[in-house]
Amino acid sequence: MRAAENNNGIHPADRDTEEGGELDFSTFMDGFVDDVKGYVDAQKHYLTLHATEKASTLMGKAVEHIVLFVVLGMTLLFLNVALAFYLGDLLSSRPLGFVIVAGFYLLLLGAFLFWWKNGARDRFILDRINDLNNDN
Repeated sequence: MRAAENNNGIHPADRDTEEGGELDFSTFMDGFVDDVKGYVDAQKHYLTLHATEKASTLMGKAVEHIVLFVVLGMTLLFLNVALAFYLGDLLSSRPLGFVIVAGFYLLLLGAFLFWWKNGARDRFILDRINDLNNDN
């Protein structure tokens, strides 16, 4: 055994760090713990930003759809009132005109409920989940 080697056969120059000091396990562990803490903090920050982006996108879409729904709803309301008055004048009974328009909407509601209960609801839910999970 060479005089410069220690008990486990490793030359002291082989155990030096890049900075030139001797390798110490506690120094290594301190650096490792700092690196892990930095990684965890970076992941936490990334997840917060990602969640904020998703929430902002969802709120933006919600506002857009609410405004669209209100404007279209008001437009349809006035068009339906005008249609009910027109049909009432044609049939010489304004209440009958309103009944015809209401009956038409009841038929539309029945058709929608039939369609919704026969798979449209599940497709709708899956589409919303896919929209939230897409990273576009």
